[in-house]
Amino acid sequence: MMGKHAGSERQATALRSEIAHQAARLIAEDHVLDFAQAKKKAARQLGVTEGRALPSNQEIESALESYRAIYQPEHGRHVDQLRSKAIALMRMLAQFQPYLTGSVLSGIAGLHSDINLLLYTDDPKAIELFMLNRQIDYQNAEPDPAHRHADYPTLVVWYDGSAVKLHVRPLDAERNNPKREDRERMRLDQLEAMLASEAAQAGADFALLPV
Repeated sequence: MMGKHAGSERQATALRSEIAHQAARLIAEDHVLDFAQAKKKAARQLGVTEGRALPSNQEIESALESYRAIYQPEHGRHVDQLRSKAIALMRMLAQFQPYLTGSVLSGIAGLHSDINLLLYTDDPKAIELFMLNRQIDYQNAEPDPAHRHADYPTLVVWYDGSAVKLHVRPLDAERNNPKREDRERMRLDQLEAMLASEAAQAGADFALLPV
């Protein structure tokens, strides 16, 4: 019985690993950026229907890191480019307390992923006026009626070849205990510090290379 149980555990672990690597490929190649969606789609493609066999997000992150190290070695540079664009935009939009969120922050974004910024103001029209005064073209994205801030707009602009979504929120949404999607965010100063730290580490790693 013990051997049978151990064998079942090994099979379950192997299956989770297979699903994780398939989900990683979907994220990296097909731009499925939602982990829950990626793992469910991967499981369906592999003919797996048991929810308990699905891998954790941490297992997918590990598989994604391995996948990109082999097949997309330039991925880190691409993410840094997107984050640098986000910094430039956040500096321009500083009066609206901008935060970076989404796949560019988490690091799973592809080269052509959207940059998602959260902007906070009690006057949504002020952001549209800001765009008009600077002759920046924008579009209003279709609102999600189920979202708690559905009456606040999401503006879509283009910056240096990248689509940018500006998700407008009321001021109290910044201060109050936000939902998970709004907790996963980073202020301008934090983002600048993170990129500076990564650049310093990259310089240190380069200095340690044998000559």
